[in-house]
Amino acid sequence: MSAITYSSLPDFNDELSVTRERMHYPSGSRIVEVLYGAKDAEGNAISPDAAAEDGHGTFLAIQADGGYRLLCWKHSAAEGATVEYGEGLSGDPLSVIEENIKKKDAVLDEARELMKGDEYDNAAVDAVLAKFAALPDHNTPKEQDLAGRCNSLIARNKADLDKKEAVKKNTEAKKALIEEAKSLNAPEDWDKATDRMKELMELWKKTGRAGADNDALWEEFHSAQQVFYDKKHDHYEAQRNERISVKENIIARASELTKDLSDMEKVHQGLEGLLEEWKKSGQAGHADDERLWQAFQQVRNDFYAKRNELRKERDAEYNARRDAKKDLIEEAKKYAESGDYSRTAADRMKAINEEWKKIGSAGKRFEENLWKQLREAQDAFWNGKRSSDSQRHEQWVENTKGAIERRKLRIENITANITKLKERLETTVSDEKKEQIQGWIAENEEQIKTLQEEIDRMEKEM
Repeated sequence: MSAITYSSLPDFNDELSVTRERMHYPSGSRIVEVLYGAKDAEGNAISPDAAAEDGHGTFLAIQADGGYRLLCWKHSAAEGATVEYGEGLSGDPLSVIEENIKKKDAVLDEARELMKGDEYDNAAVDAVLAKFAALPDHNTPKEQDLAGRCNSLIARNKADLDKKEAVKKNTEAKKALIEEAKSLNAPEDWDKATDRMKELMELWKKTGRAGADNDALWEEFHSAQQVFYDKKHDHYEAQRNERISVKENIIARASELTKDLSDMEKVHQGLEGLLEEWKKSGQAGHADDERLWQAFQQVRNDFYAKRNELRKERDAEYNARRDAKKDLIEEAKKYAESGDYSRTAADRMKAINEEWKKIGSAGKRFEENLWKQLREAQDAFWNGKRSSDSQRHEQWVENTKGAIERRKLRIENITANITKLKERLETTVSDEKKEQIQGWIAENEEQIKTLQEEIDRMEKEM
């Protein structure tokens, strides 16, 4: 049923009607009362009087929303004296409105009383405020004010409920973050776990407060973080100490290796292997890494300095031996060119061989060539000696053939050795070793060349 509202006051076609206005303070409304249709005893129209028995009608309304809302309409005697009420009204309409306003005030007081505590029952408040909506509303200023206050309480109750739900959600979220933080205390990958711990911290910052438990939850989360970072520190400290130990062991082994320099190549290869181990040993912190590297490098530098020194000494010795052998070659050439094949000359040629052996090697680079030159001078001498003796010529021929066969056999042996060296070269990984093998192959090939030249020369001389 809708409220009956008039856009203007009816005049009831009564020029003698009386309109009175007054303020109704309990509802904050202006009340308009129209008295009309009064008649005297003869039935003549008269100006109505509220206290008189003149059969007048009374129209009572509230000014509202630019119009007039009906409270009560008691029709005149001429109209049958019936009574018509506005929506939800009866008897004394203003008393009914006042009573409804009191009820609404009481509902709001009850709701406010329930909402005094921090942890009140939101559903109970909603139930109480639902009573407000069930009460009749006549849209008076007082009721409008009460409706505004009711809406404020509804909004406040909703905000409190939302806050509680947010706190509950935040609490659950923070507890989950705490559990995950605790689960990171012994990870397989510390770097990955650290990235995740940082992500958890960012998630914590983005998560709202968790009410009264917020500080306690933070302490628990912070404690889990601290445990993680303490264990991480211990892990890396242990790892650092282990790496320091590994590097100190490498240094000790390098020092032990360089005590015996009888085989320089063996020591060099050993140091290279230790260097590879060092590269794989990992970081131990800048200061310790620098200190340990300097110690390791010092061992290596000392070795290579000593090796260079010994190489210089060896080269000087090789040079002296080379000069001594060159002198023997020159002496042998003089005998070969002199045509002196006496016993004294022959004995001296044999003595030259003995002196050659006592001198020792002049180094791989020169030894073969020097030996070739000596053999050529000696062969020339002995060949000349044999050719000068006609009676021994036949024997010389036979000996020469034997020498040729021996050289051919030697060439076969050297050729087989070259084949083995080439097979070995194919399976060798070290560049330095490959270079060494290639040197051996070249030396063997040079020997074959020398032997073949000797064969060619012998065959030509026969």
